[in-house]
Amino acid sequence: MDVGDTHMKLFSLILFIGIGFTFFTSCAPVKFTKSGSQLVSANCSGVTCNTSTSAILCDPKINASLTTFTYSSLTSNFPSINSNCAPSDVDYTWTVKKADSTVISATIPGLSGANPDNVDMTVLGQGTYYAFLTANKTGSGLSSYVATTPLEFVVPGAGISNSLTCDPKLNNTTTSVVVGAGDSNPNVTANCVPAAGTYLWTATRDGSPFVVSGLSGASSTPDFKSLGAGTYRLYLYATSTGSTHWESTNPLVVTVAQTLPPVGGVIQCNPRINGTQTSLTLTGSSPNPLISANCLPSNVQYVWTVTRNGSNVNVPGLSGANSNPDFKSAGTGTYQISLLATAPNYTSWNTTTPLVITVDDTSSNLTLNCAPRLNNTAVAVTVTTGGQNPLVTAGCNPSDVSYSWSVYKAGQAVNIGGLSGASSTGQFIQGGLGTYYIYLIATKPGYNSYVSPSPLEVTVSTSNLNYRPVVYDKDVTPTDNKVDIILVVDDSNSMAPDNSKLAQRLQGFVSGLTSSGLDWQMCATVTRAQDSGGIAYWGLTRKWVNYIGSPQWVLNAGANNPYAIFTDTMTAIGAGWAGSDDERGIKAAWYNVEYADYNSCYRPGASIATILISDEDVRSVGGNASQVFYNGELKTLEADDYPQTYVTKVKQEFGMDKRFTFNSIIVKPSDAGCMSSQDSAGSKSHYGYKYQELSQLTGGGVASICDSDYSSNLYYFKDRIVNTMASLPLECTPVGDITVTVTPILTGLNTTLVNNTVVFSPAIPAGRHVKLEYKCPTM
Repeated sequence: MDVGDTHMKLFSLILFIGIGFTFFTSCAPVKFTKSGSQLVSANCSGVTCNTSTSAILCDPKINASLTTFTYSSLTSNFPSINSNCAPSDVDYTWTVKKADSTVISATIPGLSGANPDNVDMTVLGQGTYYAFLTANKTGSGLSSYVATTPLEFVVPGAGISNSLTCDPKLNNTTTSVVVGAGDSNPNVTANCVPAAGTYLWTATRDGSPFVVSGLSGASSTPDFKSLGAGTYRLYLYATSTGSTHWESTNPLVVTVAQTLPPVGGVIQCNPRINGTQTSLTLTGSSPNPLISANCLPSNVQYVWTVTRNGSNVNVPGLSGANSNPDFKSAGTGTYQISLLATAPNYTSWNTTTPLVITVDDTSSNLTLNCAPRLNNTAVAVTVTTGGQNPLVTAGCNPSDVSYSWSVYKAGQAVNIGGLSGASSTGQFIQGGLGTYYIYLIATKPGYNSYVSPSPLEVTVSTSNLNYRPVVYDKDVTPTDNKVDIILVVDDSNSMAPDNSKLAQRLQGFVSGLTSSGLDWQMCATVTRAQDSGGIAYWGLTRKWVNYIGSPQWVLNAGANNPYAIFTDTMTAIGAGWAGSDDERGIKAAWYNVEYADYNSCYRPGASIATILISDEDVRSVGGNASQVFYNGELKTLEADDYPQTYVTKVKQEFGMDKRFTFNSIIVKPSDAGCMSSQDSAGSKSHYGYKYQELSQLTGGGVASICDSDYSSNLYYFKDRIVNTMASLPLECTPVGDITVTVTPILTGLNTTLVNNTVVFSPAIPAGRHVKLEYKCPTM
């Protein structure tokens, strides 16, 4: 880097200090990308509508009765707003968007509080603007009110008209359909001219507000049949740049017919794939199919059986009335799916013609996973000329692939005898002194190739190698470390309820840390890049709301009223910001470390405990095509998205002896019940494979995001921080064996070497002494 580059980097970092910690107090808007499901207000107006004892209900109006207002003058006639909330003693947050759903960050004169007065949208210039209200009451137990249709404000000008027109239809032609057990779900289209910038769909079922999952955008096909019998009325509110809004005057009507069980107590089922099909071919880019039983009655026992080539096959995730089983993980071939449905006092139903799923072996998009290792666990080893060559394993799944190993020494390709296949002992010692870098390419027809993201390293030294013995002693005690806690919060659309649960339980978590005698501090960031002064920063540390410490983004032990601080901060972080659907928690954590010299989140001598909460994987699907559900959801992982990259970053920044753990609150892999529960909110969740991998790599904890109470999760993480030692880093790639001695003896302790870190399973509890003995080369 030249002097100019150095100055530029310093200027950027100074800019980061000065403006990088700006806190965005606007409440997060609704995200209109992955899920357009909305909750509509009741079919009445005013606070008298609120008969609920568990929710805040509001009915915002402009000048007491309007939902749209046009400024007749640019200097006067500014309107007022009545929130009409019950109860009224709640916190009011207003979010203003343009017609394309872009959030406006500029301050709007008069727009604040319960009943804004003299609201001046003219400061924004000509255009149409949409104000959304969020009302909540911390600690009340009441569900928040989040507006699904806005108040419209029109600042007139030459470019503003009422040119937007829409003609919503069902199945392209009708406004009302009846759906029976054998019918397909209807397609819902908005038919807006010009195409709208934002489509806000709301629905009722039998007259009550109801969320219809999958109802979004210009065209969608929600699974009404899975929602049960009833009459669904669909309303559209659409906006377009340069025009006032368009709103339904008459709803689309979808009636899902109630089919009663036949007389005599006979179960009737109509199994289908993706709602209508009896056969389907899957390729590597296909999402997992929906398998539905469609049984009446529905409260029956479902027993699914799958065969391939006449043999029974276990397919992960196939269960219950509706599921998204992972046939691709079971391999290529043709699967026949049968159902037995039983219930007391009913005649059982059994498949006569099975459903058929074919996983196409000609696809080039299935995922091939490998984990190359040396001597089964390490990625780097040192051997002497008088010692033994290391075992090199590929760790590929599936294993029947073609293996191509390449080796480089001093920047040049070299041939190493004996290195081949899934497992072999390459003749590195015979190749001479030096360090060898080993790469793997694995291929299989119908699969994406695997290419090593980083090499294995084998160093060959002389038999009379100079080395130094290393002896490391440590007493594992509850108070042997300061701890720096980094919260990484997914703020995408579906996460608001989960983040609220996290906020509610953080106070008990930190109280437990404090009572354990630890000197702790906490910083928080989110899983997306954040704008500050026109620059997008990853890992930007958020200010704690209503915290008076300095700096305000570093929360210290002893803070007054931490419950309110956590709750207010999580509310302000919100959910659904632009760009938040590209969740990159590892990247955010990586950059938070990158700015360690400027954010004060990392102290010398303190261990690091990162806690991430997300209901999706890195970049939604962790780079795994088999997990894709939405079009465009598959995004390539970059270097700073990988678990090992974060581990390397921490070691490079803080040294090899820095103790740290990465702890995950996620949809745990294979927990289909949790995934189904998260999906019911309207946005598709994904298993957190990469986050789990990073937790396992660092000896951290993995907990379920679906737990109703996060207390046990956080207490578990606290115990990992305070009372146990799950791993110890080594100073070097060791020469020869490592001797581990634990006193008193810990029965059943297993130790493995992973990336020059000794990992203990189970973690070593407080009250024991650990001694490591090994050799480091000095050449």
